[in-house]
Amino acid sequence: MNKESSAKPKKEKVKHNRIKEMGSELKKVSYPTFKKTVQQTGVVLSVVLLFTLVLFGIDRLLAFLYGLLVSGI
Repeated sequence: MNKESSAKPKKEKVKHNRIKEMGSELKKVSYPTFKKTVQQTGVVLSVVLLFTLVLFGIDRLLAFLYGLLVSGI
């Protein structure tokens, strides 16, 4: 029973140390500026739009070719 009671404070101490370490690591993080975030978001949206159009074009082309194949030309 003595071992169990001594284990709890040790766990609490480890937990407290991890929280302190996490806080110190978060202080080291450098966050992007609002302008940089907006620019990167614009790039991501542009790439997504481009790939959407490319995939849509490929889909329509394959659907057209499939229609020709099924109709027997």
